[in-house]
Amino acid sequence: MDAKITKQRLANFLSYDWLKILISVVAVVVALVIFFTTVQTRPRKDQVYELYAYYGLLLGEDGYDIADIAPKEKTFSYDVLSVGAEAFDNTGLYGGAAYSARRAAGQGEVLFLAPVPAESGKTDENGNPVEFTHLDEFMQAAIADAGTENETLRNILEFDVFTLECESYLSSVFGENWETSDVPDDGRVREIFLQRNGKDKRFRTEAKKEKGIAQERERLIGLRSAYLAVESAIAEGIFAYTTYTSESGKVYTIGLNIGGNEEGSPKGLGGLSNLVYYRVESEEDKTLIRTARDVTLTVFNNGRLATDLRYDVFFLLQWMMNRYGAAQQ
Repeated sequence: MDAKITKQRLANFLSYDWLKILISVVAVVVALVIFFTTVQTRPRKDQVYELYAYYGLLLGEDGYDIADIAPKEKTFSYDVLSVGAEAFDNTGLYGGAAYSARRAAGQGEVLFLAPVPAESGKTDENGNPVEFTHLDEFMQAAIADAGTENETLRNILEFDVFTLECESYLSSVFGENWETSDVPDDGRVREIFLQRNGKDKRFRTEAKKEKGIAQERERLIGLRSAYLAVESAIAEGIFAYTTYTSESGKVYTIGLNIGGNEEGSPKGLGGLSNLVYYRVESEEDKTLIRTARDVTLTVFNNGRLATDLRYDVFFLLQWMMNRYGAAQQ
């Protein structure tokens, strides 16, 4: 049989079979894409940590680079696989809509708020505009059934209640003396890990599961340390609880003032404007300067979408203390 390849035979092959070759190549490429898409680890909702800055606030250099900084500096625990930050500008066409869309999808873990002046549309008895801030604006929208016996805070968690929940969580891991004991209960560590990561593709084999449980143990030990560091910062006057009084007189503890105030109570984090800031007029020459004074960190209420990774906020706060605490604003 003459099987010699000639120019004529090659031309005939390409003339009649090029479509088959193309289809075969495309099929192989599609198969490879599907395969790698299937086997790769996709972060769950609770493994994506997003920091949001509300109206009037802007991201500093670190805010824009947080996706790169956080993994390098191990800002969060091993189980947070993706980090991002976004500031919303309600003066444009899409800022408010983008924020609403994100929250409708249950996105976002923490929100930075600040008393940045805003238009209230109201005047006092003398016809002067009523002082109003974007923090007021947010809180008025966050309070459901305002002025009734069913009035309640939605969208964000009351921070004092959140801390008590974290203490209960730590107590279940380290025992009643969790504040003085850093030895977790191994059975509880395993239970927490399997509850959250039992079906995670990263831990398919028993050996990988054991490695994951070891990572979970370190996460819990680190969480205890971070929580105590934040509590110490509150006791030392670096942070302070931010409260908000509704029109009905009900007081809500909405977060932590981490930016400090002019009187130095709380002291705040001097370098926080590298992460998030707003602009005010300088008293000297009336130019606009950056400040993070009275910036409050709040925790979103993500309901059933939330897991115990919501307590990673204490890792975030500890990281911010280490990174911004010594800098001068």
